[in-house]
Amino acid sequence: MPSIPWLRASGLAVAVLCLSACDSGSDTTELRFGINPSTYTRPLTAESSSRRTAMESPLPPPSFRSDDGLVFTVESASATLFDVRLYLPPGRECSDYEGQLDPLITCTDAVDGKPGMLSAREPLEVDWMNATVLPDWPLRIPPGIYGSVEARLGQSAPALPSFSMNASFTWKDQRHVLEVAFPSTAPLRFEARDPLDILSGGESALVVGSLELTTWLDFIPVEACLASGDLTLDGTTLRLETGKGECADAAVRMQDQIETSAKVLRASHR
Repeated sequence: MPSIPWLRASGLAVAVLCLSACDSGSDTTELRFGINPSTYTRPLTAESSSRRTAMESPLPPPSFRSDDGLVFTVESASATLFDVRLYLPPGRECSDYEGQLDPLITCTDAVDGKPGMLSAREPLEVDWMNATVLPDWPLRIPPGIYGSVEARLGQSAPALPSFSMNASFTWKDQRHVLEVAFPSTAPLRFEARDPLDILSGGESALVVGSLELTTWLDFIPVEACLASGDLTLDGTTLRLETGKGECADAAVRMQDQIETSAKVLRASHR
């Protein structure tokens, strides 16, 4: 298993994020992983859920486009994340958080020049569409200023993929499904494209590790390859591994673009 570098080799500043308290009765916040805003901003409690009105319009499902404009709507997406961790806020030690961490989170103080960190005790099975994880624990962590969230892909069993996704699309007036599944041990670094405003957010703020779907099919002209025969269908199912010609390495390119699409953002309970 490849190690994840603790620090970037470049001299660029690392983006920071502020984890604010999720509700007025808690000294912790929640980290979620998701790509569907209608689920990762779900309320924490039944009481807050009841405040949502029937007038709220549902958000559209997440989608992305091929390089030549074919639209794909994500129907399911999952991944296994190992070594999920965050650096401790500057100047803080594990003793500062006594009684604040849930059983899934462990804390390690700085030692031998390595920063202190909070980490998940075991791998997480992430349902990206529903913003849920197994084991079924909220990822509660103390509020503060943190660097980017670190993780890596892995396999919970040898026969299972590290990442899988189904996305529907329409071609020649018929519904089809793109199926993506691959094993990987690639590191994921969830960080903001620009430094987040660490002064705002309030009690309703939460932090979401997400994926930038818009990049997944960059430079892959799926519609043109279907038309030319460089991609072939198995009934109504498309797998990019069938690619040849202009789409010969489409599956590898999409995997690379998924693995480098991690980002972190601030969201609020609705």
